[in-house]
Amino acid sequence: MTIRRGVLASRDIWWIDATIAARCPDFARAETIYEGTYTRISRHPDCPGLISKLSWVKTAPRDNVRKYWASQAKREMAANRVMRRLGMQTASLTGFGIRIAPWVRAESLLLMGALPPHDTLRVVLRRTTEKTRRTVLLDRIARDIAALYRNGYHHKDCHLENVLLTHASEAMPATSEPELVWVDNDLRYSVRADHACRRLDASLRQLAFTSRNFISTSEWHQFAATLSEHLCVTDLGRVLAATSVPAFVQTLPNE
Repeated sequence: MTIRRGVLASRDIWWIDATIAARCPDFARAETIYEGTYTRISRHPDCPGLISKLSWVKTAPRDNVRKYWASQAKREMAANRVMRRLGMQTASLTGFGIRIAPWVRAESLLLMGALPPHDTLRVVLRRTTEKTRRTVLLDRIARDIAALYRNGYHHKDCHLENVLLTHASEAMPATSEPELVWVDNDLRYSVRADHACRRLDASLRQLAFTSRNFISTSEWHQFAATLSEHLCVTDLGRVLAATSVPAFVQTLPNE
């Protein structure tokens, strides 16, 4: 890590890693792709293929202090490493930095490679009516979620806007293995089984609530069966399959 001035503005000071220092784009020429309440994502004409994600403080003063050891960008890089180790595909992250001053709005900066053309899985499932394709996609999501939770990891923002399907994969036959890419990843490790159960309960509720208008009850039942099957690979996973999954199924409405 090194100190660098003038990353976003002429007088700002950042603590950044060597990758960003060597390939820091000109933010005056940045083209905004997306801007939300706490995030701005940009492309950079002077650095083709490079994408930046600027995160702002969500909760003060917590985030103003926490950024020095666990900024949003650093947590996302750590989460991506874990998810890739577990066989999940994520964005290709190249480096991060934090704004040194504790009181400023900018919390951290993350650089990554551009993703191939894609749609979110929410968009894909809303427009896809072919039953086999929908089943394959939901089974794949269940497998990915099982890989996280049976190993003790909790995804803190588990919904289908954070799962991408590449256009190349979408154009493949319905039965083909889909190429899903997880983005905006932030994980928490559960030391205790009861914590893991509680967190999987919360993730399944969030997933169902945010997908309630385009996934049927019968599809949720199939999803739950696949999730349970792939959880039962570890001792923790078997506990989750025996507790959280049945509890989730009981919350599903009748068709």
